[in-house]
Amino acid sequence: MDRLESSGFSDFDHLGVVFRRTLSLLHALMETGGLPDGASEVLATETLPHIEDVEAGFRVRLRATESNLEELRTLILIGGLGLPEPRDTAEARAALIESMQARAGAGGDRTISASPGRRLAAVEHARLVFALMPTTPGESVRYPSGRRTYADIAAPRSATELAGRIEELERRLWHVATGRVPDPADVGYRRVYGFFDIGERLVSGNLRLS
Repeated sequence: MDRLESSGFSDFDHLGVVFRRTLSLLHALMETGGLPDGASEVLATETLPHIEDVEAGFRVRLRATESNLEELRTLILIGGLGLPEPRDTAEARAALIESMQARAGAGGDRTISASPGRRLAAVEHARLVFALMPTTPGESVRYPSGRRTYADIAAPRSATELAGRIEELERRLWHVATGRVPDPADVGYRRVYGFFDIGERLVSGNLRLS
């Protein structure tokens, strides 16, 4: 895969490096059945922290008014709140704010965290990648086995679906980091590979759409 040239913007260049390295190791896993040396460290120290930035950016940009009560309930459960289901939109909104404050350390001991701007950039990049995946022509798909298409991978249509796709990325990358070898026919793994395939092309400026 082509070497990434410097753009002059360090955060943008770092994003390109993370996507290029992750795509390379996911590609190697599909072709050889094993991870190359140092792959687990890349996943643990570069890839997964980026996905955590995506998740944090999602929470920053989420507005309770954009979601209906049922969707708010689902998002609160995804957030891991061990609370009874909210009775109305106001209660759901309050619970979601409480969840976000708890994750941000509000009201308690705080540590220095990543820039909100970087997190927002991470989630906006992810949203664009998800939107572009199904429009990518087959000849631009680099998935090395089985179906060489992302046309069947629909873009998230709601905040709940977006949260689910972000969670899937994190969960399946952990599986890879701990040595689980995916089935080439597994559409979930193809979604993860496709995220880094299209994300790397988007950053490098080498993306062709149908």
